[in-house]
Amino acid sequence: HDRDTSRPADTRREAGTKPDSIRIVRLRDPAPSNPVRCFATAALLCLGCTIGPVRAAPWAYVTNQGSDDVSIVDGERLTETARVPVGRSPAGVSVSEVAGRAYISNPDGPSLSAIELASGRVVAEVVLPGAVVGIATSPDGRRVYAADWYAHRLRVFDAGLAPVGSVAVGHAPAGIAVSAAGDRIYVANRDDNDVTVIDADGLRPLARIEVGEHPFALALTPDGQRLLAANVVSNDVSVIDLAGAREIARVPVGSAPYGIAFDGDGARARAFVTNQHADSLSVIDMARLEVAATWPTAEYPEGVAWSPRRVWVVSWMEERLQVLDDTSGRPLGSVGLGSNPRGFGNFLSHTAPRATAGR
Repeated sequence: HDRDTSRPADTRREAGTKPDSIRIVRLRDPAPSNPVRCFATAALLCLGCTIGPVRAAPWAYVTNQGSDDVSIVDGERLTETARVPVGRSPAGVSVSEVAGRAYISNPDGPSLSAIELASGRVVAEVVLPGAVVGIATSPDGRRVYAADWYAHRLRVFDAGLAPVGSVAVGHAPAGIAVSAAGDRIYVANRDDNDVTVIDADGLRPLARIEVGEHPFALALTPDGQRLLAANVVSNDVSVIDLAGAREIARVPVGSAPYGIAFDGDGARARAFVTNQHADSLSVIDMARLEVAATWPTAEYPEGVAWSPRRVWVVSWMEERLQVLDDTSGRPLGSVGLGSNPRGFGNFLSHTAPRATAGR
């Protein structure tokens, strides 16, 4: 457990890329020479497949940093149905159902990729001047936000990954959260131990809020009133009151907290936090602001997500997506992924790819 994944995998920049240059590559009709590597052979032979209704079990888009691809997982059958080649060392992911895309950050490209949910194909790509890990989308699907680790900026793109603008933030920006109204953006500044609050319309900083040591992941409570930051070095989670723009509590968790997810409806007001070095998941009672339970996970958990009755945990070392019961933590199953999966961000979708829909 000596690996630090709270930074890009490689600090090298693409040779010949100017520090402030952004090069757009569009793949509106991907050529057959760069196909999705699909494992669901029977599904591919199916004729007349159509996109079916929304299901209780989601689809997962998990970044595999070691194999330069994204695993598409059928959450109902717990099978990997495809692997989509993207840029180098993919880490962050943000699924936008509205835009119909999963946006991927590739720190060692450095680049961003957009995977169309319906087809499972890369439909857009942009080459960046510096490494990006954190990535998020606006609620209306019109904006993509990417945290430039070395330039200390938040970069903004449209849904097709055309640059829109940027704004200065703190040092080594990582996780990003966006308010439900889309008017505020929150960026964790790992090396400054704080969070930048940004006005989304004017792209201007509004505040800096001090938190614990090396904040990485951010997550908003379902009611939008509080923001949580996972502090990798101080082994705790900061609870921020957004109305007062201040930290109101720190909840001790396991060693090296990395990802955060909430109950979707907030009815039970719980947060799930992966602890990389403890191989565990902390369940935080948001009413009491304390850990209510600690569940064992597969080795070196990173990304985490919640769906009704399920918690989804990405294991870096075991290279699996693990599914836990969300009330007891009981393991319900798992599925193998690519090399060194991370799944940092929102990786669940309810849109079935065409090749596997209607099965």
